[in-house]
Amino acid sequence: MSTVLVVEDSRSQRECISNQLSWSGLNVIQARDGVEALEQIYASSPDLVLLDIIMPRMDGYGVCRLLKANPETQNIPVIFLTGKGQHFALYWSIKHAEAYVAKPWHPRELLDTIKRVLIDAKNYSKSVSVEDWLAYGISILKMIELYECRADAWTKYVVQILRLYNYAVAAFQQALDIDPNHSLTHQYQAHVQSKWDAILEKLEQTKPCHVCRYYYGKDGLNCAVHPSGSLEKRCRDWDFS
Repeated sequence: MSTVLVVEDSRSQRECISNQLSWSGLNVIQARDGVEALEQIYASSPDLVLLDIIMPRMDGYGVCRLLKANPETQNIPVIFLTGKGQHFALYWSIKHAEAYVAKPWHPRELLDTIKRVLIDAKNYSKSVSVEDWLAYGISILKMIELYECRADAWTKYVVQILRLYNYAVAAFQQALDIDPNHSLTHQYQAHVQSKWDAILEKLEQTKPCHVCRYYYGKDGLNCAVHPSGSLEKRCRDWDFS
């Protein structure tokens, strides 16, 4: 039984698609946005990803770029779900994904497209080289730069940024596992490590709450979760209601 990852921020559409695919004999897992999609892809390695484009935290373009750049996931086919008027989305999906289905979708068209893409994917394989892992790591660094240049990078996108750094470190290590003497990979690995050390130093300079070990928000009142910690609710010590 093939496993399909359905990535859609609309709960109603996500459930509708999932039910249609389940009724057709496919195993279905779900993700609400791009960040969850990457977690599911790396954890479950689905046979196909059905990917919405406009989503919070990380859009479909970013997910597809990383999926296709990663040597371990580049053979997983992607079908984009595109809305009306998304002409650039159609061009991008034709160029980078295996197929696209326009919204509102017809169940038969969706199922036929999935089956066709799954069959084609079984006939394709590619060996992995050190250059593949290096290119993947570089693509992650470019995405990190896009996030870090935003004014609200370390308040709104901190989870994405830290996870991307972890992906980059892992990618360059995979390249060095293949060729420990690859000089360019060593340079990029040193670059990432330097930036990571600077980030950790910056985080350690933030004043901690000694009761809950959270870190103060920018207004000095609301505790915000330390980016390296678990995602929980803010400290109740600051709840004066």
